Amino acid sequence: MFERLIAFQAQHQPQGLAIASAWDRFTYRQMADDIARCAAWAAELKLPWGSRALLAVPHPYLHWVLTFGLETAGVITAAASPLRGVADDLRLIGAHVLFARDVPDNALGVPVHRIDQAWLDGLQHYSPTWAGDRPRRGEDGFRIVATSGTTGEVKKILLTRAMMDRRVAETAVTQVFAPARSPRGISDIGVGSLAGIQLAFLCWTRAGTLCSHDPRGTWAQTLKDLEIDLMITSPYHLQVLLRSLPQDYAPDPELIVGIAGGSLSRPLAEECRRRLSPYIILTYGATETGSVTVGHIDSLEGAEDSAGYLNPWARVEVLDEAGGLMPPGRIGELRIGGDQVVDGYLDDPVGTAEFFKDGWFYPRDVGVLTEQGRLQVLGRVDDLMNIGGAKVVASKLENLVLKLPGILDAAAFAAPDEQGLDAPHVAYACEAGFDIAPLEAIFTDTLKRPPRLMRLDAIPRNLMGKIQRNTLRDMVVAAA
Repeated sequence: MFERLIAFQAQHQPQGLAIASAWDRFTYRQMADDIARCAAWAAELKLPWGSRALLAVPHPYLHWVLTFGLETAGVITAAASPLRGVADDLRLIGAHVLFARDVPDNALGVPVHRIDQAWLDGLQHYSPTWAGDRPRRGEDGFRIVATSGTTGEVKKILLTRAMMDRRVAETAVTQVFAPARSPRGISDIGVGSLAGIQLAFLCWTRAGTLCSHDPRGTWAQTLKDLEIDLMITSPYHLQVLLRSLPQDYAPDPELIVGIAGGSLSRPLAEECRRRLSPYIILTYGATETGSVTVGHIDSLEGAEDSAGYLNPWARVEVLDEAGGLMPPGRIGELRIGGDQVVDGYLDDPVGTAEFFKDGWFYPRDVGVLTEQGRLQVLGRVDDLMNIGGAKVVASKLENLVLKLPGILDAAAFAAPDEQGLDAPHVAYACEAGFDIAPLEAIFTDTLKRPPRLMRLDAIPRNLMGKIQRNTLRDMVVAAA
């Protein structure tokens, strides 16, 4: 079904670039032909309709050719995570077959097919006109996407063809922020994430180019050489990217930076304006919900914790601790509804019952919704530290710590003290020679308590860059 999008662009601009990196260029004509050849090859595998396949294929062109070729043959795909082993992903997805660049030596209990340049060369023996022999339906599965798993409990979402169609079509409403020309887009979040998937479709629906960063080069080279004008990133990944840029890097005022996966603090927003681009678009959503809000940072009154304005297809309500509706302007737990919200988690009735109720999804986020439909996301329910009856938002404390010279990353969290009562802690990563006194002062001045600090080489985060606070809590408990 979705291979038709590539075929459509191949018909009208065959030499247009569909996928590009610093080392490779692939036209729409090449991609359309290779997808058809891949579908013919996949048909010979005789995989049952609805089979699940895990793709451990990092090369973007091979990944998407294989995705669309298998989709044509009725196979549901999922991308392997760089944070988990292939064996764990196979169990998580319930995959019947593995397609991988590097074939594991150990037996995994499923058929394995190597996907590399030799495989692509071998496809040339197949006809580029294969069209399939079975009608496809909207309820057929297309993609399994693993949620970010901030609690460490990774869950699965099944996106059907109809749901993916709806999200692609409705996302077109927000393309008012996309470049006027065909975009050259890139994401540093990952091809397996929802943001990576939707960026690909956004580029291809507008006859643009999906670009990828090659780690053999620098981000400065990628942005300039590929003439990137649309970038999707998370606050954490943005922070890492900004640190990698040389001091003499010239920011590009035409580059649109879309922020997903968390709130953008004022210091990070100002650094992005100064060093990368002033054109910042804020969004909020989840794998479970699709896009919920969008907005240009300049229209969001400074944008501290702002997530944008509600999209026309999204519904958001704010609840008090008893589950009652809160009036506009009051802080509470968010719930999300709308036709982009999935029905539940795949193979997980318990998780579905916990997070999905009466057509609403409960993301466990805390926020404020104004009468004008502007949403502020202050953090997660778990991020609200109840310290002696006072509610402290972890992200507020983290933003103060991140302003200190020499701090590389930080995370605030609650963990038991010597009496077994929850107490605030701050984990931090820093440069050599860091002076801890200002950090201790922030802790005592803000929380009026003796500092509880934990120095780490790196803060544990998931694929989207979100802090895994439960992991930090467990580290404190284990140390005690």
